[in-house]
Amino acid sequence: MRILLSLLVVASLTFGPPTEACAQRVKTTYPAAETEPESAEENADHAEGRAVDINEVNKMPVRLAVDPSAPADKRKAIQERLRAIEASARDNREVELFMSPLGGFHRDTTTREIIREATQEEVAAHWDHIHITIMK
Repeated sequence: MRILLSLLVVASLTFGPPTEACAQRVKTTYPAAETEPESAEENADHAEGRAVDINEVNKMPVRLAVDPSAPADKRKAIQERLRAIEASARDNREVELFMSPLGGFHRDTTTREIIREATQEEVAAHWDHIHITIMK
């Protein structure tokens, strides 16, 4: 129950409260990255119900953030949104792991401090989605 509540808090902080105008069906995929596998640790977090993958934000595919053929205005808009979501995740000490096409971080589960930034390999594996893991 705590895990579900924490995921709802993260989603609310990230996207704001749902409204009639923005309500839409959610398509869940596991794992979300069909072309690049997530790490064994991330897959375990999904299996425990502590992780979520997000492929689309504000009806725009996350992959547009790094797609050089995407229209510049759409690429800029999704990049700005991804940076805002990451900033919210960094401020939320319940977020253990955050990855996106633009970057991410790992947080120590004991101190709840960010212990390292995402590697290029991790960022490349998340080219088409956001991954968020919450604390146990």
